[in-house]
Amino acid sequence: MKIAFFVYPSAFQSPGGGEILLLKTKEVLESKGISVKLFNQWDDSLKEFDILHVFGSVKECLGLMQTAKALGVKIVLSPVFWSTLQRALHEYGGIYKKSKMALQHIVKVICPVMPSARRKMHLLADILVPNSNEEAKQISRLFQIDRKKMRIVYLGVDERFAHAEKNEFVNKYGLEDFILSVGRIEPRKNQLNLIKAVKGLDKKLVLIGDPVSGYEEYYKKCKEAAGDNVVFIGHIDHNSNFLSSAYAACSVFALQGWFETPGLAALEAGLAGARLAVTQGGSTREYFKDYVEYLDPANPQSIREAIDKALERPKNIVLKEYIMENFLWHHVAEENIKVYKEILR
Repeated sequence: MKIAFFVYPSAFQSPGGGEILLLKTKEVLESKGISVKLFNQWDDSLKEFDILHVFGSVKECLGLMQTAKALGVKIVLSPVFWSTLQRALHEYGGIYKKSKMALQHIVKVICPVMPSARRKMHLLADILVPNSNEEAKQISRLFQIDRKKMRIVYLGVDERFAHAEKNEFVNKYGLEDFILSVGRIEPRKNQLNLIKAVKGLDKKLVLIGDPVSGYEEYYKKCKEAAGDNVVFIGHIDHNSNFLSSAYAACSVFALQGWFETPGLAALEAGLAGARLAVTQGGSTREYFKDYVEYLDPANPQSIREAIDKALERPKNIVLKEYIMENFLWHHVAEENIKVYKEILR
């Protein structure tokens, strides 16, 4: 079984959860004896592979999928997709951009068979592997894709986060018992509303992440809105012990984006023992159930209330045990292998 992994060309210029999903899936599949290659368009031939696994339903991947179909290579697609009217209305930018996104969503709702690159990708794939039932429902509803060709494969986290210790982060940065948010600084991640929410809070807010290219103005607004209790640390490598140590050192981890599917950083923080205040946008409830406090990302007051409630929760191991039992990467590998075997049969 030879698998080629492919993603749109610019993905790793600003890596996030989707890119971690690709790399960790490759790592755990290889640990189970599966041959996985990051497809190199300059050197590789699709005919050498049994399956092309594409990450992200982004139009730049369509051409290779069409070629794979013509060559008889099986196609698995991890869509990593979410679209709602709320997301469009709260998108960062002027009225033209908001209106365009809202119109695109409404068109998909009214006419799901409307031709688009994304719908072509969904139709070309032999099997789609959404990472939640909610994502599968959206794809089915907005693109009229048969649910029978979908298999839910939940996301995973590294077991190492369960053994995180706070000392390394505390010793380097002198910070402990703070509110933590980890992610690229961009409008979709909604750091600006989080900064507004913690005004006057007697705890530090620590933001780990670099601004995304093209959103420098948004980053500037975040810096201007930040009070003395907000600390910008910048990017910390996903494999660094400082990241897991930060999770262990915080009082509450905030996941305040407009939508998350479901937010790998929040799963990692929960596994490290943090209490969570999580956006209600996306597939978060399917993953986190009643183990966390939920917030409305459009409302700074709601974000503040969720953080306050999370702070009142006693720290316990129930959430950690739940994540350990359901969302480690070896589960992801096993489910993907089932999909690959099914598609080759």
